[in-house]
Amino acid sequence: MKKVVLILAVIFFAAASFAQSAEKSLLTVEGKSEVKLLPEEIWFNVMMSVKDTDYKTCSDLAVQKLAEIKSLFTDNGIDKNLIKTNNYSIREIQRHDPELRKMVFDGYQATVPLTVRTKRDYDKNDLIFTLIKDNLESNFNLNFQLSEKQIAEVKAKLIKLAVDDAKEKAGIIAAASGVELSKISAIQYGEPNIIGINNPPALRKSGLMMQAESYSEIIDLMEPDEVKMGTNIVISWEIDQ
Repeated sequence: MKKVVLILAVIFFAAASFAQSAEKSLLTVEGKSEVKLLPEEIWFNVMMSVKDTDYKTCSDLAVQKLAEIKSLFTDNGIDKNLIKTNNYSIREIQRHDPELRKMVFDGYQATVPLTVRTKRDYDKNDLIFTLIKDNLESNFNLNFQLSEKQIAEVKAKLIKLAVDDAKEKAGIIAAASGVELSKISAIQYGEPNIIGINNPPALRKSGLMMQAESYSEIIDLMEPDEVKMGTNIVISWEIDQ
């Protein structure tokens, strides 16, 4: 019995040793890529809000105000398809009563953000700015953004650059280590994204907008920074020593 156990143990350790020797050594490298793009879209963002002590009246006022703002743009030749409203909210608001020394009901506030999304070369950008400046008493800002087309078109380029970067690094490491790269064992891919915190130039009503009361061509005053997009790809190669 002892002899059988000993034989089985020898076979087990021999198999384990063979498996370890059969395993290929790997070289894993992360390739990175980065591309700079000049935003081609302009977003005119208007934060419309109304207030009333009655919930239904507040809601109705918000719908009416939104319709008036949309009409302001479309009546002046702005394409209705450029006007976007993605959400709507209504909430109860409170104020501090100094006599009661506590927060008390102060009505309801409805908020609807509206965005006019155009291209930088759109011939009515200055008109949109003037309409907002002269007609709307709402919080406003202007941002430059990458278009969906720009992001889609740069993806393939970022992937290729990241793969090339990984290959170059792997080749340098292999040569310096005296080994040869064999076939690829695994690839991990990261979706392209904007690098770092991107704060596109923004025009706010309380700032530059007030300085440009008599200047209609506001777009010429602003030049967007380039936006960085990047991705990473991790590639593992089997190596022959």
